[in-house]
Amino acid sequence: MADKLSNEVNGTMSARIERAIRQDIISGALAPGARLRVAELSNRYGVSHIPVREALRQLEGDRLVVIESHKGAVLRGVSRKFVSDMHDMRGALEALLVRNAATNATDEQIGELRRHALDYENAAAVGDPARMIEANLRFHRFIAAIADNPEAARIMDQGWELVISIRNRYGFGEKRVTAIIDQHRRLVDAIARHDPALAMAVAQEHCDSAKDDLLAQMERSGVR
Repeated sequence: MADKLSNEVNGTMSARIERAIRQDIISGALAPGARLRVAELSNRYGVSHIPVREALRQLEGDRLVVIESHKGAVLRGVSRKFVSDMHDMRGALEALLVRNAATNATDEQIGELRRHALDYENAAAVGDPARMIEANLRFHRFIAAIADNPEAARIMDQGWELVISIRNRYGFGEKRVTAIIDQHRRLVDAIARHDPALAMAVAQEHCDSAKDDLLAQMERSGVR
């Protein structure tokens, strides 16, 4: 009984530490390529080594962390090719999800999706990057929920925190946020019209333009 309780506590703690590490990746507190030492993370989050090791194994499964024998864990590095590949993969999966969403969406779900899009607009209006990130994630994850393909949604999210961290580091081009708002609105309208072809076209435009903008921002900062 005591062993079972201990395992449950460690499992809950490792999930909390995993969420904390993900948030530190997004915020840039943990940079791509950084070595993730168990002892340092234990001190950082105020826990024992066990939940930290469990959290790192989970993050390895999600392609955020690389664990090498006798070397420990390293947060995956990010290159221009990584950014390009991640957007291309996400674009293909997003097209699948928005196609299904355009077929499945109820009036109630469309209304909620519009609210998520508006949340992003409101966050952008006051220039709150953290709120913009959260609103954008909720918008796309709600589309995935409407689409009802959890496997595709899970794969699409793998490693995406690294892309968000790079976006936070290099920022947006001058017209990118305005384009995001327009694309979100058109995507909601396409889903509301139950037009899978249009929804897929807008989703592809959304992913391609996001990729092009981030690569341009990286190039301006000397990342080649």
